[in-house]
Amino acid sequence: MPRLLAITLALLAASCGSRDWVEIRSKEGRFAIKMPAAPTPSTRAVDTGAGPIALRLELLAHRGFDYMVGYSDYPAEFAASADPAAILDGARDGAAARLPGTVLEERAISLGEHRGRSITLQDASAERIVQLRLLLVGRRLYQFGVATPLRDRSAAEVEQFLDSFALLQN
Repeated sequence: MPRLLAITLALLAASCGSRDWVEIRSKEGRFAIKMPAAPTPSTRAVDTGAGPIALRLELLAHRGFDYMVGYSDYPAEFAASADPAAILDGARDGAAARLPGTVLEERAISLGEHRGRSITLQDASAERIVQLRLLLVGRRLYQFGVATPLRDRSAAEVEQFLDSFALLQN
C-alpha cells in the first residue's frame, strides 16, 4: 500500500506541474508555446548566409532548465532563392557554434507542410544537452529548444515544451 501511495503522489505532483504552465502567445511571431513561467523577451543580431538578421527571443531559466523560443525573418529575396535545406543547415551550424557544442542527433520534422529539423546538441563541457527544433515557414525561421543537465535530457518537461509549439493564423 505505501508503494501505491508513493506512485500516486508522484503522478499527482507531475500533473500539477504541467497544469501550472502558461501559454505564451506571440501575435507578431504568429506562434504559441507553453512554458513553466513567463519568459523574458530579447532581440539579438545573428550572422546568416543572408547577412545579419534580428532574432527575436523569449528566454526562461527555470529549475535548471533553459527554455528558448524565437524567430527570425530572412530577406524575401534570399528566402525565395535559397534552398530550404541549406537554411536549416546554416541554422543548425550556427546553433552548434554559439553553444559551442557537438551535434549528437538530427532528424527531419515537419509541421503541416512546413519543413524543419529536430537536433540534439551536447555542450563542450559534456554536462548539458540542448534539444532544439528548427522550423522554416516561408521566410521565417522558428527556433525553440531547451537546455538541460545531461541527466535530465529525457525529463517529461522537455517533450511537453517542444510538443506545445503551434503556429497561429494571421
